[in-house]
Amino acid sequence: MGSVDVRDAAGSTAGRLGARRRPAAPLRPFIVNYTGFETGFTAPRRRLELPTGFVTLVFTFTEGLWVTRTEGLSTSPLRPASRAMISGPRTVPAIGVHAGAVHGLEVNMSPLGAYRLFGIPVAHFEDAHVELVDVLGPSGRHLADRLQSLGSWRERFTLLDEVFCGRLERGRAAAPELRGALARLWADSGSLARATAGTGWGARNLRARFREQVGLSPKGMARVFRLQHALRLLSAGMAGAQVAAACGYHDQAHLSREVKAMTGLPPSGFVKLRGGLPPGSSLDRLPGRITSVILSG
Repeated sequence: MGSVDVRDAAGSTAGRLGARRRPAAPLRPFIVNYTGFETGFTAPRRRLELPTGFVTLVFTFTEGLWVTRTEGLSTSPLRPASRAMISGPRTVPAIGVHAGAVHGLEVNMSPLGAYRLFGIPVAHFEDAHVELVDVLGPSGRHLADRLQSLGSWRERFTLLDEVFCGRLERGRAAAPELRGALARLWADSGSLARATAGTGWGARNLRARFREQVGLSPKGMARVFRLQHALRLLSAGMAGAQVAAACGYHDQAHLSREVKAMTGLPPSGFVKLRGGLPPGSSLDRLPGRITSVILSG
C-alpha cells in the first residue's frame, strides 16, 4: 500500500494525502482498487469526471463534497454528496466540487463486479444515491461511520475486504458471455457488431442482459469505450482527423460531437485541460483509463 500521488493539471500535489491498494485476491476479478483521500487545499477544487464504463462507490467522512451528473458543464445544480454514493456506468460527465478540505474513500469496480457483489441490476445505480443497507444488507449499515472511525487506511481497506468477501456467495454471477463481449468491445475500440456476435443472443436479450448486468445498453457501452480510446489518442497529441479514422468515427465532425456530448468539452478543450497526461496518470482513478480533468483550483 503506497501513498497516492494525485496531481492537478499544473502538476501540483500540495494539500493531498491518501493511499491506494488493490483488494484481497478473491476480489480482484471484481474490484480494481481502493483509494483513500484527504485533501487540505486552501481553495475549492472542481473536477470533471469522464465516462469510463466502471462503477465507483464513494464514502465521505466529512462535509464539503458536491456532485452532479450533467450533459454540460453548468446545466445542473450541484448537490451535497451523501455519506455513501454509487455511480454506475454513464455516457455523460459528472462534476465533483469540494471546498478544499475533504476526507473519504472510494472503491472502483467493474460493472460485472458490482452485479456480483451487490446482487441487483447495475442500472439501479443511475441515480448515484443509495442506502448501502439496501445493497449490502446488515453489513452496509453504518459502514461509512465504521470506516471513518478506524485509525489507518490499512485498517479501512481490510474492513472493506471483509465486507466484500462476505458478499461473494450472496451476489449474482454475471453471464460469461457478457465478460467476453466487454473484453472484445474494449479491444475493438467500441466496434459493437464484432463484440456482441459471440454471445449468440438476439438483440432484445442482448439489450436486457447489458442493462441488467452492465448498466448501459450495448450501444451505450460501445460509445464509452470508443470515447476512451479517442481520448487516449487526443491526449497523446494525435490530430483529430487521424483519431476519428483510428477509432471508427464517421469523420472528424462526428468525433467532435461525441467528445462534446460525453465530456462537455470540445476535443481542443479536453486536450488543453488534460495537459498531455497519459491514461492512468496520477490524476486518474483507474489504471489505463482517462477518468478526470481539473476544471479549476
